[in-house]
Amino acid sequence: MTTPLQTLSLQIFGVSTGFLTAGSIIALSYSTVPIFLQHPNEISLRHLRALFSSGSHIFPQLATAASTAFALLAYNAPPSSSLRNQYILAAAGTVGIAPFTIFVMKPTNMTLTEIGEQGEEGIKNSGGEQRVQELLRRFGRLNAIRGGILALGAAIGLKAALSP
Repeated sequence: MTTPLQTLSLQIFGVSTGFLTAGSIIALSYSTVPIFLQHPNEISLRHLRALFSSGSHIFPQLATAASTAFALLAYNAPPSSSLRNQYILAAAGTVGIAPFTIFVMKPTNMTLTEIGEQGEEGIKNSGGEQRVQELLRRFGRLNAIRGGILALGAAIGLKAALSP
C-alpha cells in the first residue's frame, strides 16, 4: 500500500513522463522529417540513422518508466475497481509503443537503415529518390502514431489520477 504522497508522486511522474515522451516523439515527426525531405536522401538517411540510435536509448526507457508508475498505481488501487482498470490501460498504452515499433515500424526503419548503409547505390536499388522520400514520409506518419499511442496512455492515466 502506498501513502497519499507516494500515490501523488507516481501520478505526477507517470502522467508527465508519458506526455513529455509522447510530445517529443510527435515533435520529431513534425519537425525533423520535413527537414529530411528538403535535403539529399543520402544525407537525410545518415541523419535518420543517428536519430534512430539516439531515440532507441531514450524513448523506450521513458515509456517503460511511465508504464511502471501506472502499473504500481494499478497494483495499489482497490481490486476490481474502475480506477485499477484505468491504470492498467494507462500502463499498457504507455508501453504499447514497444510492440508498435517492433511489429509495425521496424520494416520501414530497417529498409531505411539498409538503404542508408548502401549510400547512393542503395538509393538506386531501392527504387530511387522518390521511393526513399515515400519511406521517410511513412516513417514520419508511423512515428506520429507511436507518439499518439503513448499520449493516449498518458491521457488515460491523467483521467484516472483526476478521478475522485
